[in-house]
Amino acid sequence: MEFGKVKDTAELDRISWALPPDSPLNQTFLKSLPPQKIKIWMGAPAWNHKSWVGKIYPPNTKAADYLYHYSRYFNTIELNTTHYRIPSADQTKKWLEKVPSSFLFCPKIFNGISHSFKGLTDLSLLQEWFHFLDELGPHRGPSFLQLPPHFDYGYKALLFKFLQLWPERYSLALEFRHPSWFQNHQILPALTQYLQTRNIGLVITDVAGRQDVLHTSISSPFALIRFIGNELHPSDYKRADLWYERLSQWKQIGLHDVFFFVHEPDDTLVPEMTEHIRSLNFFQNDPPKG
Repeated sequence: MEFGKVKDTAELDRISWALPPDSPLNQTFLKSLPPQKIKIWMGAPAWNHKSWVGKIYPPNTKAADYLYHYSRYFNTIELNTTHYRIPSADQTKKWLEKVPSSFLFCPKIFNGISHSFKGLTDLSLLQEWFHFLDELGPHRGPSFLQLPPHFDYGYKALLFKFLQLWPERYSLALEFRHPSWFQNHQILPALTQYLQTRNIGLVITDVAGRQDVLHTSISSPFALIRFIGNELHPSDYKRADLWYERLSQWKQIGLHDVFFFVHEPDDTLVPEMTEHIRSLNFFQNDPPKG
């Protein structure tokens, strides 16, 4: 993942990794949710990694069996492949046949929608996406809309047109990348208040080179966190510990679900980072069902 990447290790040593204070809106919103035991969902961006054979995949695992073993180690996936094409019903069915009944797919919305001004309000394309979500059935987690870096606050009317077209039956989270959404501490709170009325989430991206996108605004019963590591630099472990503390606080207030997606450069070291995160009691998963 190149977004916000810092290649100079010396620069990583100079960054303050403290999480920002909670949005003042979090307490009231989370306390208003029906009481529910929190569920932790942990995953990675993809399962097709040969380097994981002998780590989280058994020795000599064939590529055709990667998803089967992935879904016995993780209980969700940040499904990046859907950003490039909307899967056919046959492809979706093949995926579902390989995963346990409790496994969730969290698909990144097709870039023909997210990265096209026309796509955001293209009814036929949106219906194709919704049909794919229906095919996922009980394996459907939140979709997330990753808006392009040039999508600034000036396009807010287009964003709201898209949100008006989004059915409430599908969980959704928004990921903003343009700095204008985070400036002056005015725009994000107002947006958060609106999204809370719709239970639409805000993706939290923890990446070294863009500290502005590391916010702490909760606008849905779930938190979706994209944790972007730096090849197991010591700061990766420090940041995981900080997330353990913050998520434990949100758990006490009333958060329902945490979707925590682990990234490392080329994702080769995701298994090692995941093992550390799992060693923190908060992130322990229940055994897969089915």
